[in-house]
Amino acid sequence: MTLVYKTNEIMNKLNLKDSVFKKYIALLEKEGYVIQRNGQGHRLYSEEDVETLEMFMELIKYDGMTLESVAKKIGSSRGHNVTVAEKEESYDVMTLVSSLLEEQKKQFEERTQQLLEQQEVRFLKKIEEIEEKSTENRDKLLIESIRETKELKNLVLESQKKKWWEFWK
Repeated sequence: MTLVYKTNEIMNKLNLKDSVFKKYIALLEKEGYVIQRNGQGHRLYSEEDVETLEMFMELIKYDGMTLESVAKKIGSSRGHNVTVAEKEESYDVMTLVSSLLEEQKKQFEERTQQLLEQQEVRFLKKIEEIEEKSTENRDKLLIESIRETKELKNLVLESQKKKWWEFWK
């Protein structure tokens, strides 16, 4: 026969306040961890649930471990839908921590890649803007230079023309 605990017994056993306990349970259930309920909808906790909560409390003590990430990991690896063979499997803290760290590393790398791609797009747009402005400035200078050259040429031609009174000379 399996031992069944009520909410108050678990809170006393784990030395948790009501609000903290409810938050932990809500996070675990949100991530897929199933806790049995009686006919009136009250939660009934097994020894496995107590162990899971103890593991949850142990994992959140590590730096960089958020409540959500720990709940997600536990919710995906433990639950009442697991088979008997899986229940015998060991869930030591270091294995869960290392798998959580790997998951966070993967998320970090994905986010870094996204940021790099966004930065590259911004950089290319800036280069295009600079090239466009540079081309416009070059074109303006070129047109101005051509006008000045044409004006100078006209002045030279005019100076070389003979005056009407010098025509017979």
